[in-house]
Amino acid sequence: MMKLFRSLFLIILLFVCIINFLSIESFVYAQSIEVNAPSLLSKVDLGFSPVAGSFEENSTFDVQIFLNTRNKSVNGVEVHVKFDPDKFFIVHPLVGTSIVGVWVQPPAFDNTHGTASYVGVIPDGITTSSGLVGTITFKAKKIGKALVSFDSNSVVLFNDGLGTKAVVNFGRAQFSVVPKAPQGVLIFSETHPIESDWYNNTSPVISWEKEKEVEGFSYIFDNKPFTIPENTIMTTETTKSFENLNDGLWYFHIKSIRKGIWGNTGHFLVRIDNTPPADFTPTTNYLLAATIFVERSLISFFTTDNLSGVDRYEVGVIDKNQSTVISPVFIETESPYQVPISKDSKLQVIVRAIDKAGNIRESSIDIERPFAILKFLKDNIVYVLLFIILIGFIAVVFHYLVGHHILRGLHKIRKILYGENYRSKDDEKSSSISSPIPIRISKEQFSRDTIPSLVYPKESPTSPIVPVPPIESLSLENFKQELSKNIDITKENLK
Repeated sequence: MMKLFRSLFLIILLFVCIINFLSIESFVYAQSIEVNAPSLLSKVDLGFSPVAGSFEENSTFDVQIFLNTRNKSVNGVEVHVKFDPDKFFIVHPLVGTSIVGVWVQPPAFDNTHGTASYVGVIPDGITTSSGLVGTITFKAKKIGKALVSFDSNSVVLFNDGLGTKAVVNFGRAQFSVVPKAPQGVLIFSETHPIESDWYNNTSPVISWEKEKEVEGFSYIFDNKPFTIPENTIMTTETTKSFENLNDGLWYFHIKSIRKGIWGNTGHFLVRIDNTPPADFTPTTNYLLAATIFVERSLISFFTTDNLSGVDRYEVGVIDKNQSTVISPVFIETESPYQVPISKDSKLQVIVRAIDKAGNIRESSIDIERPFAILKFLKDNIVYVLLFIILIGFIAVVFHYLVGHHILRGLHKIRKILYGENYRSKDDEKSSSISSPIPIRISKEQFSRDTIPSLVYPKESPTSPIVPVPPIESLSLENFKQELSKNIDITKENLK
């Protein structure tokens, strides 16, 4: 009995130990899963560029928002930015270039609460290490340091068809607003008021303002943009003029002294261009259809300007058949310019090239209505020459291959038409040196029923033609007499 009870107790104890072991294993496993789960999820990074910087009071600067998907494809972003509204305010949230293809909400900002948001979708998703989401333009308003960061409710969605949210590592940026450096002397010019514009006036007049307690000024006028004048008072006036300056960029530098301390240098740029654009010659082109039907000519023109650049072209047309007192009306246009042509008109087209400094280069061309065929030949002279060369080549080949045969055929036809009265020079030459050919005829060949055709020796062109009776009417004896008679006559002619 005791053995049975002891065995039963051991079995129960073993069962309890197994249950406890399994519970501990399950707890440890569960704890392990809970601790390592976040590290197994995919992450992305949101950050700013630049991440730090110092900016003067009242200056503006851009901050870009970048996304790093860490080799994963994402298709949706919801970015919320926070900033200190006491130190900065947003001028405008720039969109421009962005990985976002469709904005669910237009980029928005709130300078009162210091927030900005970008919410959009990326069609087909994107995998990028530096995808630009958007750009924010800030303006520094108060001296001090401030942070720009992301709100924790910003979301990035994976392109997995399930809208899975990624774990986002948020970056931040810190900027400093520093006092604005003391301004240099305020400079202006009545002759060259805008620094970015070119002028053809070579004698600029420069003026500047004089603040209270200023003792004097030091200045220099040269071709270098950042020259600092010496610490020597050169004038107490507020205007300075210069004459006959060369073309190019000129910089006026000036600083003031107050209470024995020299201030910052002010700079003023003067752009001078007194040279007109390069010389050019307009050209005229006639379209065949336009010449026949529309009666128009195309005037082409182009030139360059080394300094300020060509600003525009103006074209005026003068009819030479009218009074020379009439001035043409110039209109701004581009090349090519169409000019109507009447039947008897003689026109002079004047083209003006005007650079950005106002300098003018003028050129002209005379035009008349061209004869259509001459115009066609002029416009297609290359093709016409090629056609002529091709025709000549074909003619040479044709003559070489066919011409000799045709000439021989014509020669034979001429012989047939003129008969024995026609003799070529070669025949004359050969007949002058040839002798009669003896003819041997047997009696059998002179039978009355079968008398063959005879070939007579060649005659000289001057010998008379002896009529021969028809062979059918001759007896054998008479035929021999006639043949002997003709041979004698031929011998006499040859002598």
